[in-house]
Amino acid sequence: MKKAAFALLLLGLLALALAQRYFGDQELEQIKTAGKAYAEVFINQRPDQALCSLHKNRLPADLLPKFLEEQRAQIKYPQSGKLMGDWRKGGAIFNNLQRANCFSCHYGSPVHLGGDVGPSLEKYGLKRGQSEAIQRYTYEVIYNAWAYFPCTVMYRFGAQGLLTPEEIADVVAYLLDPESDFNTKPAVGSR
Repeated sequence: MKKAAFALLLLGLLALALAQRYFGDQELEQIKTAGKAYAEVFINQRPDQALCSLHKNRLPADLLPKFLEEQRAQIKYPQSGKLMGDWRKGGAIFNNLQRANCFSCHYGSPVHLGGDVGPSLEKYGLKRGQSEAIQRYTYEVIYNAWAYFPCTVMYRFGAQGLLTPEEIADVVAYLLDPESDFNTKPAVGSR
C-alpha cells in the first residue's frame, strides 16, 4: 500500500515538474490550490493546448509557423476525397446541440437563432462560391480551426474526434451547396 502511494506521489511530482515549463510560479500555485481535479486538467494538457494556456491564447509570432504546421498536419480528409458530402446530413449535424452545435456561435442558421461568438455564416455558400479552394478552406477550418486561427475557442471537430471526416464534408456541403437550406432559406432572425 505504501509503495503504491509513494509511486502516485512521484507521478504527481513528475507531472508538476513537467507542467512547470508551461506555467509560472504564481500560476502553478493557483492551480495547486484550486483542487486536485482542476490541477490535473491543467497539468495534463496536450502540448499545443498548454502553449495556448501559457500565452493566454495569443501566441508570439516566432511560435506561429511551427504551431500552424503542426495543426495542419493533423487534418485528415474523407476517404472518398470529396470535401462536400450530403448537405441534408450536414444540416442535421450543424443544427444539433448534441453534435456540432454550430449555430450557438455562428449566425446564419435557417433553423435556430444564431450566436455572435464567431463570424456570421449567413448565406455562406452564396457569398463565397463552391470552388475547390473554398471547399478545402471550409473543411480544414471545421476539422481543425487552430490550423488557421491559433488558440481560437472554436471546436476542432476532426482533430478532437468530435466529427468524422465524412461528417465534416456533410457540414461543408450544408454551408456551400447552393441548394442547401442554409443558402435558400432566410436565417432565423434575419430582416
